[in-house]
Amino acid sequence: MTSLQGIKLLLVDDEPNILQFLELGLTNEGAIVETASDGIAALQAAACFQPHVVILDVMMPHKDGFEVCHELKSAGNQIASSC
Repeated sequence: MTSLQGIKLLLVDDEPNILQFLELGLTNEGAIVETASDGIAALQAAACFQPHVVILDVMMPHKDGFEVCHELKSAGNQIASSC
C-alpha cells in the first residue's frame, strides 16, 4: 500500500465502531483523519478541515451520503470556512 502521509481524510459514518476502525487503520498509514457522525457534521467538518478525500456512509441521520456528496460537489472550492 502506498503511504498516505499528509493526506487529509474526512470519514463520515453514524456507526462509531466503523469510524474508529477506519480512523485507526488510516492514521497508521500516515493519513491525517477527521471524523463526523452525520451529514450535517460532515459539511461543517469539511468547511473547517478542507480534506483531500471524503469517505461517506450512504445511510445516515439528518443528511444521507448522497446529499452530502452533492452539496460538497456543488460548493467545489467555494466551501466557506466558518470555524
